[in-house]
Amino acid sequence: MAKRQWRHVLSASLGVVVLQQATGLAAVAAVAVPSAAGESPRARLSDIAQVSGALDIKLRRLPDSVELTIEGTGPSPVLQQTTQGAVWVGRLQTAVPMALRRGPVQLSLPEAGLQSISFEGSGSVFELRVSPTQGFPVGRPVVSADGRSLILTFNAPALSTLQTLTPNVNTPGRVPQPGFIPPLQPRAVAPPLGDMAVGTMTISNPSYVSVSGPPVTMTLRNAPAKDVLMALSQLGGYGFVYVDEASTPGTTTPAAATSAAMRPISISFRRESYGRAINSALLAAGLQGKRDGNTIFAGPNVLAKSFGAQLSKVYRLNQVPANSAADYLANLGAQVTKTNTITTAVSEGVAATAAPAGSPTASTTSSSTTTTVESFGALNGPLIGLRATTDTRLGTITLVGAPRLVAIAEQYLKQLDLRQRQVALSVKILDVNLENDFEVANSFAFRWGNNFIVNDNGSLAANFGSLLGGSSPRAPGQQQIPAVIPFQGFNGDPNPGNNYPINNFFDFVQAQILSRNSKLIASPTLILQENPSVLREAGTGGSSSASGDTGATGGLDQYTIDSPIGRRRANEAVVRVGTNVITEFETSSSAGAGTTSNVITCTPTLSTAGLVLGARIEKIDDNGFVTFTLSPSISAVTATLPVTGCGDIQILSIRRLDTGSLRVRDGQTLILTGVISDFDRAIVTKWPILGDIPIIGQFFRASSNNREKRELVIMVTPRIINDTEGGTYGYGYQPSTPSSRAFMGGEPQPSMTP
Repeated sequence: MAKRQWRHVLSASLGVVVLQQATGLAAVAAVAVPSAAGESPRARLSDIAQVSGALDIKLRRLPDSVELTIEGTGPSPVLQQTTQGAVWVGRLQTAVPMALRRGPVQLSLPEAGLQSISFEGSGSVFELRVSPTQGFPVGRPVVSADGRSLILTFNAPALSTLQTLTPNVNTPGRVPQPGFIPPLQPRAVAPPLGDMAVGTMTISNPSYVSVSGPPVTMTLRNAPAKDVLMALSQLGGYGFVYVDEASTPGTTTPAAATSAAMRPISISFRRESYGRAINSALLAAGLQGKRDGNTIFAGPNVLAKSFGAQLSKVYRLNQVPANSAADYLANLGAQVTKTNTITTAVSEGVAATAAPAGSPTASTTSSSTTTTVESFGALNGPLIGLRATTDTRLGTITLVGAPRLVAIAEQYLKQLDLRQRQVALSVKILDVNLENDFEVANSFAFRWGNNFIVNDNGSLAANFGSLLGGSSPRAPGQQQIPAVIPFQGFNGDPNPGNNYPINNFFDFVQAQILSRNSKLIASPTLILQENPSVLREAGTGGSSSASGDTGATGGLDQYTIDSPIGRRRANEAVVRVGTNVITEFETSSSAGAGTTSNVITCTPTLSTAGLVLGARIEKIDDNGFVTFTLSPSISAVTATLPVTGCGDIQILSIRRLDTGSLRVRDGQTLILTGVISDFDRAIVTKWPILGDIPIIGQFFRASSNNREKRELVIMVTPRIINDTEGGTYGYGYQPSTPSSRAFMGGEPQPSMTP
C-alpha cells in the first residue's frame, strides 16, 4: 500500500490553502506576500529576491522542541521531505536563484536529539539533512512560514529544570536528580589546547668551522682522518694542528681519541666549496674543529681549548636551585664540576642488643670521609666548551668560557629562573545536620480490689494480692520498671497499689516531636606554591608529621596527621581544628630489672576529633587553570573503649572525601557534595496481643522514631596570586566583630564593659 502524504500549496495572490494528495512526496509552499495593485507576481518575486539575496539557517531551543528557521526563502518556497533510514532529508526549491549567506553550514544540538544538521546547495535547489542522536528518532517536522522565512519545528526531549534543596527538618530526604544522560560526541574530539610560554633563541652551530678557499676536487678511500684534514688545510693555505686528549699520569691516551684520529674515512668531492669540504671531513671523522687566526685546530675536545681570553660570570639565582640549573646546562653540553663528600661508618664488635645474655659486649664504630671532584656533561649541545660550578650555600652558579658561550648560557638561565606561581585556595566547608525525633508513649494503671495493673510505655507490670511478690511496681510516669515481675514468693512488702483508691483507672499520655538542625562552617584560605620539593620524610605508617604540634617530649614527630595529604612537601598544607584524642595504643613488653614480670609500655596514637583539611597544588598553568587535590574530613567521638593496662581509647565517626586530581579555572568555584549519611531508627514497645489490636492497641504500646541526616558540602575557589607590580593583594577579609576590626585597623578598641 502506497504511503499517503499531502502537498500544501498556498496561493500567491489569495493566500488560500489547498491540500493535494500525493504519493511518496510531501511539498510545502509558504504563504506569499500579496501583490500590489497593477503589479505582476513575477516582478514582485524579483524584488523580494533582490532584498533577501541569500539564505541562512538558525536554531532555537524551545522547552519541548527545536525550531529550525531558514531565513530569506521569500514567497512560495517548495519543500520536499523524505526519510533515509533514521535521517530526515528536505529538498528546498526557491522561486528565484539564491546563495548561502555563510556557505555550507553544519550545526549540532545533541542534547536536543539532533546529532547533526547540514544545509548546502546553490541556485534554486538546496538540501537540508537532519541526523538524530541514537535513541531519539527525529520524526517529521511541523512546517510553517511567515512570507520571508521557512520554519521547521522538530520534537525534542523536554528541558530539565533546575531543582534546589529546601531543607525540611521534619522530613529530611534526598533531592531528586534529572535522569537525562547527555549523548556521546559525534566523533572523537580532542581536549582544548591552551597557549604556552615559549622562549626562542637562535644559536649558531659551534662545530662549524668558518673558512674559505678554492673549490675542492678530491677522492680518497679509507684514508686516516688526521692526514685528510691536514691535506685540506694546506690546500686552503691554513695551518693545521691536531689536539689530542691529555692523559693522566700513569695512563695512556684514551682509546676513543686515538681511534678518532686514525679513523679511516672515504670522501669524494668534485668542485665542492672549501668550507663544506673541510667540515664534511670533520663530521666523518667525529672530531671537533675550530679556526684561530690562520690555523685550523682539530681534536676530540678542541672546542674547550682556546688561546683567547675567557669570561667568568657568577649568577645568584632567585628561584631555581643552583644544582638543578647546573644539571640543565650539563644536558646542553656544558662541563659541570661538583664536589661530592661520602662518609662511611663501620661498626665492629657485638652490639648490646644482639649479644647473648650474660656475655660481654664491645662495639666500636669508625667513620671515614672521602671527597671527590666529578665532572659531567653531554657530548653534544650548544654549550660545548663551557665550564660551570655551583655553590648551594649562596645559591650561585659560576660560568667560565668564551663570551659567546657565556651569553648563550645566560639566556637559558633567565628562562629557567622564573618565579613559581602561588594560588590562594578559599575553602568553605559546611556540615549540615538535620534531626527529627518523634515519640509517643501511653502509661496507665488501675486497681481492682487488691489487684494492681500498670502499663508503663508498653511494658506490663501487675501484682495480685495485698503483698508485693518481687520488685515493686510504680505509678505511671515514674521510673521504668521491669515488664515481667519475677514472683519469687511474698517478701512481706505491701502492694504499692494500696496507695491508690480502689476501683479507679489512671492514664498518663506523653508525646514529643523534636526537630533540630545544626551547621558547621569553616572557611580557611590556604596559600600554596607549585613546589613539589620534599620538606621531611614520611612518618610512621606513611603519615606525615604535623608541624606545630608539640607535647611533653617536643619535636615535630610526636603526632601524626590523620589525612592522606600532610606537610611532607612544599606544595601541601593542612588545617586542623579540633581536639586531639587517643584512638590507639601501641603496646610493647620488656623484662623488668631484677624481676621476672614483664613491663608493658603503652604508646598512644593521637587523632583529631574535629575538622582536618589537607590540600596539595599539582600545577598552575599559564592559561589560568589550577590543578589541585583536596582531602577534607570531619570526625566526632562516638564511643569509648577500655584497653587493658593502658587506658581508654576513643572511637571516631569520620566522614572524609578524597577528591583526587581536579582542574579548575582561576576564580571559579568547585562544589563537592554528596557525602551524605542517613540514619533512621524505629522502636516499638507493646503488650503481647493487646498491642496489635487496631485503634485500641495504641493504648498498650509506645513508639519512637529517630531520623537523622548529615551532609558535607565543600566549596573551593582557587585564585592565582598576581605578585607583579600592580597586582591585587588580599581577598576581602573582613573581621566579624567590632573589636577585631578596630584592632586590625589601628583604631582604639571599644570598651568591653557595659
